[in-house]
Amino acid sequence: MADFVRFSFALSARMHSYLMLRDALRCLADAADDRDPYRWLHAAIDLRTSLIGDQARKVAIPELHALLATTQSHLKGLAKEHPQYADNIRKACDKLQGHMDGLQEGLGEACNLLERDALLNAYLNTQKKQDWLGHKPCLPQALPTLWQHHGSRTEPLASALSPLTEAVEELDGMLHDFVGWEKCTAKGGSDHVTPPRDQAFGLLVVALPAAAVAGGVVPDISGNRHAIRLRFQRWQPGQPPAEVTEDLPYMMMLVPIA
Repeated sequence: MADFVRFSFALSARMHSYLMLRDALRCLADAADDRDPYRWLHAAIDLRTSLIGDQARKVAIPELHALLATTQSHLKGLAKEHPQYADNIRKACDKLQGHMDGLQEGLGEACNLLERDALLNAYLNTQKKQDWLGHKPCLPQALPTLWQHHGSRTEPLASALSPLTEAVEELDGMLHDFVGWEKCTAKGGSDHVTPPRDQAFGLLVVALPAAAVAGGVVPDISGNRHAIRLRFQRWQPGQPPAEVTEDLPYMMMLVPIA
């Protein structure tokens, strides 16, 4: 799958919460590596919302714990069905249990850092509709100098988040290898996916050739967990989205963990 780009779509509220947490953690780490202050601040605010919650988003940690437990249960079922792989599956279950046991480690410190940091709170205020205290004009003027010692802000948070990040990446790898890929073709740039009704699915993963994505092709999804419509669009610089009209090969998997 090295030459493919994967797109994950949540089919359950729990999986949606998990994907938001996963993507926030990845964006935060990438921004820190690139020393990009605005990307880091935006990702940190997004992560804070996942960890602490707000009116529009549930706290993600209970959802993550439930997904780890559900995945573990599914793996135990697979071990019974395929005894030849039982040892490897048992090791995977032990890894998940270790992540479940250590999930709270560092989490309190991470939440405290995200809640207390003055720069993060100032950036959060710039996202509000009414910015009475003038954070928007202040931030661009101060940020280049404040960010000279970015490690004192980014490294303690990354360290506190390490157990959570490891748990999320371990789970993500398992979810994306849980079932086999199905080769499909979107006729005229669109397709329909009808998940079996006798099983609950939490995740739809679509994979496109990297060359197609580099050319601007991305999937657009609509519907619900019973009937899903895939439409592929082409995003070109400076142009509105255009529907793909030619037949497009892609791969997909439905993950039976919700």
